[in-house]
Amino acid sequence: MRIPEGVNSKEGEVWLLHKALYSLKQASREWYLKMKGKLEELGFKQSKADHGIFTKVCDRKIFIIAVYIDNFLLFSKLISKIKDIKDKLGKIFKMKDLDEARWILQIKIKKLDMRLGLRTISMSQQQYVEEILERHRMTNCNPAKTPIGNDI
Repeated sequence: MRIPEGVNSKEGEVWLLHKALYSLKQASREWYLKMKGKLEELGFKQSKADHGIFTKVCDRKIFIIAVYIDNFLLFSKLISKIKDIKDKLGKIFKMKDLDEARWILQIKIKKLDMRLGLRTISMSQQQYVEEILERHRMTNCNPAKTPIGNDI
């Protein structure tokens, strides 16, 4: 890191940073520790299996927050709780609410309401696969059957 122009500094002087900066190696860790601490203050517990997943039980319903870098995906059957948590997070972090998730990590998310009150979520990476095929000039390749099970 370089001292900004116009700032008087003596040779060999050491500066103390009061805030982690994006370009510093430890910035992502500082962000993670701050985010983890704030979620724990809100009553969330970190998953031992995946440190990017935080859970909380409210009114006998599970509430899940999945974190990827600085993006949060919130899951719950209780829409009012999702709005409540979004409001609380908005007071802690500068954030933009993108409403229902439609895309994350090159995965298309589609929520379907079915008959009889059953709801499903489908996830697809079709566009990503097509981009890879195009990048490697394989969009016109011939598909081949792959043997599965006893059909070998």
